[in-house]
Amino acid sequence: MVAYRVVSMTGMAVAFIVSLAVYTRTIAPTVPFWDGGEFIAASYILGIPHPPGSPLYILIGRLFTVLPDLGLGTAWLVNFSSCLFSALTVTAVYLVIVKAVTLNRNRDGLSLYESLAICCSALTGGLLLAFSDTFWFNAVEAETYALSMLCMTSCTWLMLHWIERHEQSGSERYLFLVGYLAFLGIAVHMFTMLILPAAFLCVVFTDRVIRSNRKLVLLCAVMGLILFSVVASIDVFFVTIPLAIAGLVLTRGRLPWGYLALLCIFAVAVMFFGMEGVGAYNGLPLIVIGGFEATFGTVMFSLALVSAALALVSATADDPGRYKWPFWTVVLFLAVLGYSVNFYVPIRAAQQPIINENDPSTWQNFEGFLERKQYGQESMFESMFNRKGSWSSQFGNGENMGFWRFFSRQFSAPSFPFWLFPVLLVALGIVSQAERDRRSIVFLGAMLLICSVGLILYMNFSDGSRGIQREVRIRDYFYTPAFVFAAVLMGIGVRSLLNQVGVWLGRLRLPVEKGTAGIAVLMTALPLVPFAYHYESHSREGNYIPYDYAYNMLQSCDENGLIFTNGDNDTFTLWFLQEVEGLRKDVRVINLSLLNTNWYIKQLKHMEPKVPIALADETIDMLNIQGWEEREVNHAGITWTVPPAGMLGEDIGYLRVQDLMILHILEQNNWERPVYFAVTVSPENDVGLDDYMQLEGMVWQVLPDPDPDLMDVERTRHNLWNVYQYRGIANPEVYKDPQIRTLLRNYTVSFHQLALNQWRRGRPDQAIETMEKYLEYNITNGALERLMLIQFNADQGEFAAVEGLASELAGEFSTFDGYTILSQSLRRLGREAEAAELLERGVSAHPEFATGYDQLVNLYFQMDDSDRMLETLEKWQRIAPGDTVVQDMIKDLKGAGDEPGP
Repeated sequence: MVAYRVVSMTGMAVAFIVSLAVYTRTIAPTVPFWDGGEFIAASYILGIPHPPGSPLYILIGRLFTVLPDLGLGTAWLVNFSSCLFSALTVTAVYLVIVKAVTLNRNRDGLSLYESLAICCSALTGGLLLAFSDTFWFNAVEAETYALSMLCMTSCTWLMLHWIERHEQSGSERYLFLVGYLAFLGIAVHMFTMLILPAAFLCVVFTDRVIRSNRKLVLLCAVMGLILFSVVASIDVFFVTIPLAIAGLVLTRGRLPWGYLALLCIFAVAVMFFGMEGVGAYNGLPLIVIGGFEATFGTVMFSLALVSAALALVSATADDPGRYKWPFWTVVLFLAVLGYSVNFYVPIRAAQQPIINENDPSTWQNFEGFLERKQYGQESMFESMFNRKGSWSSQFGNGENMGFWRFFSRQFSAPSFPFWLFPVLLVALGIVSQAERDRRSIVFLGAMLLICSVGLILYMNFSDGSRGIQREVRIRDYFYTPAFVFAAVLMGIGVRSLLNQVGVWLGRLRLPVEKGTAGIAVLMTALPLVPFAYHYESHSREGNYIPYDYAYNMLQSCDENGLIFTNGDNDTFTLWFLQEVEGLRKDVRVINLSLLNTNWYIKQLKHMEPKVPIALADETIDMLNIQGWEEREVNHAGITWTVPPAGMLGEDIGYLRVQDLMILHILEQNNWERPVYFAVTVSPENDVGLDDYMQLEGMVWQVLPDPDPDLMDVERTRHNLWNVYQYRGIANPEVYKDPQIRTLLRNYTVSFHQLALNQWRRGRPDQAIETMEKYLEYNITNGALERLMLIQFNADQGEFAAVEGLASELAGEFSTFDGYTILSQSLRRLGREAEAAELLERGVSAHPEFATGYDQLVNLYFQMDDSDRMLETLEKWQRIAPGDTVVQDMIKDLKGAGDEPGP
């Protein structure tokens, strides 16, 4: 017993310390992109983030914000909360694996070597999860997934503990705790509700009292429907739970169940079939308490569920077992108690914090907030039956959404055969646990199935093939629970593999326990594969790019400016800087996506700094899309053409609410405050104002007069040189993921446009200085910028600089323009042979560009190399066989070659 405890505690400590150390080393030092900025800001001010609000996460995040930051900053503290919860989840996975592989075992009798083999297997599974792609990525920034997974893995350990002790008196308290944690976890993420169906299957399969009594099985199913109604309908949940608790307490499970069954049938009949004078009222409010309204149909459905539950409780009152009315009363009460954390949302929303998404201060708004109606009126359950993507995309390698695409990258590169090993370990874990304890594999297998296949069906991601836009970002985080339970089964699979190794060692007459323990220790090196593969891409050390991106955008605005932003990355980071760092709170951020909602428009109107909006609140509530044909409008003294809304010029024939509000705000503002669009706002979202905007670095300012240059050169140069921060951009050790690289292009555009404008204005020295400054920041690989510098210097006659820059280029470019510019510069230097060689590479890489062959022919003509001219023309003819000009040139050249000499 001592050996097992010492080894088990040591393994647990190693799992926690190693994972926490790695996460702390690779933590995001400040605000990240995506939801992290919103969560940090909401935690700091106790705000209301996007639905469904994650109130428990926000409250815990607030506790972290008041800790001493030791100079690391508030963002670091909230990010560290994810590190801590992720490390605790890894530890919980370790404990789950240990519990699973020692079920039905006398732990007191385990030897040191067997304990070592068990705990090393669990440590391997835990660390495989710790260093997996999705889990690690979310572990080092402010996100809800770590805390949600901690709730789920804790429930898993409790279910295994209940399996082990379910026949003992008082074991039902473990089920009570599972139910409480599942509903408490909803206040972090809805993932925790996935525990309930697996727990139901496990309880029915494990407890012989239930399994042998069909009425008890049916009772468990009905109670499960009551509990799970929180996912389908908040109204049903809030009507059903109080009715059920009241019915259980008042009747004590002793009402004639036959009458209750008749009441249930009556309620169902009224709800589905209607009765003359009754069925017509299904949609009318029947229960009104404060702002809460329950329709006739909701009440009838709830009454049917409660009647069925009470009837079954009464029918089983005298049957053996502990599943009587007190048991179900406690289950329902704890569910309500756990869920009650969500009532923080309307209470806090009523105080009108500056971040108050959906304004869920009324029951109607609160209900829509919990049911995520901001993202569409159709429930996700209904949308399951209208597939938005092909099965191969959703289950396979679909970009941004395919489950197999994500799973195959969790532990190594998909091209590296190591990915097969985790798959085999999962399969081995399922088989071996089924042989060891079928009760536990029912739960673990159900969880893996629900969290993978179930979520694929439920989430129903779009691949763009069904007339719905493809998922705009990588959705791997939705499958985090599947990766967690896969890691659990991997750890079990490692233990099974070690058992087989022990059999082989026995056949070879080698020490079984010592040999198995030694190999178990070696197996703990397996997580080094995902660790080594993912470390560079998952380390955020030195990554201040999101912070500086937001800082540069805010500092581009004049005092009391209004800035229209596009989405999460150019909004949440700005909220963080304003609310947490206290920077530029005079600037009002206006998110165009949210500008389509009435609650957000009213917040802009009423909350400081107020946006000039003259519409009455009642009018705002009635705003909707408006039919529109392209025409001129006059607002704030300027006249321009406003096109219909659409993507990339597509004519849709209407204006969105956001378009109408941009026009209204411009008119009401009437140039009193400066108005900007973030550079991240696409042209189809600026209501046709392009001619009236000028670039000033990271923003476009709207002007009362058209700007032919489309740029304030002096202001842009001042911002790029003296205002903006570029921390981490030039550091090659700071990993830039595709999203960051895309956003960094906005810096590139500013530098390029500035240099070109300076060149056109006759300031070549400044243009060269701008490009050199850009290369100093190392925002991109610099090939195009070096080409621009080559062209600028060549035009200035600075051939020494041209030669130095030319030597830095590899000569491989994504377009033929690069070959053209560099070859022209080489020709100016008198290096025709090198220029010809470069153009030869260019036409090989880009044979579709006829200008390349034309340039080569002219160059060989100047070099008096008729053979190479003819060879190039013949290549050109093969690419363009119908080009008569090329044919004539070949004839002329051959004819000249056939003429007799003098």
